[in-house]
Amino acid sequence: MIIIKKFFEYIGIIGICLLSFYYTEKVALYVKNKNPIMKSIKDLKDTLDVGYIDSTIIDDIYIIPGLNGQELNANRSFSNMQEKSVYDKSKLVFNEVRPVISIEDNKDKIIIRGNKEKNSVSLIFENVNNLSKYLHQNNYKVNVLINSEDYDLNYELINDSNSDKIYNNIETFLTKNKVNKNICYIKSDEIPKNCKNKYLFKPSLIINHSNISTEKNKISSGEIILIKDSITLTELNIILNQIKYQDLKIVPLSELISENN
Repeated sequence: MIIIKKFFEYIGIIGICLLSFYYTEKVALYVKNKNPIMKSIKDLKDTLDVGYIDSTIIDDIYIIPGLNGQELNANRSFSNMQEKSVYDKSKLVFNEVRPVISIEDNKDKIIIRGNKEKNSVSLIFENVNNLSKYLHQNNYKVNVLINSEDYDLNYELINDSNSDKIYNNIETFLTKNKVNKNICYIKSDEIPKNCKNKYLFKPSLIINHSNISTEKNKISSGEIILIKDSITLTELNIILNQIKYQDLKIVPLSELISENN
């Protein structure tokens, strides 16, 4: 009987402790939620939370990247501001919310343009030529296709080799220099074995000397534009003016197809 009595006493003590912890936590939570700083943070939540945008899959072959959302982390934001006990917008913390349909889960699909919400385009050149050098000298971000062992780290380089040996050499070089964006230029809907688990893309616009008068008018946000070698410097400036007229940024392809905002 004594053993049973002590057993129930221990159970009672444990129960009181658990209740004590429970109510202590509840009181602490109540006090925190009544804190003016926490109230200020929570008042902003609906304004600052941004919903994600799903990627768009077309014919189960192509994809247009979505965009990550963001969600205000009230507790971490509050912890950041506790030291000075004052609300500071710069100390707000956000959690990234990935799209349900994401390019990360669809690397077998071919990206045919960037998300239009980015207000950006990417320009891609076939070679490190006078046009790409001109853009680089004027502080534009330039992408260059490489299909031989001729590298220039001033540009974002995109592997375009059909030769396994050259392709692997390029990949090794890029990885060593920490500039490999794992992007493959796809000329047809057939995916080369070297491009498995990489970001695949086709240009949404291919502009050359003979079609510039019509194709320049098609430029819009999200465009992946391949500039052919036949384009002149004067024609390139026409393309740049069209991009500026629409208030679009020129960004590296890796940035354009990323789901980061």
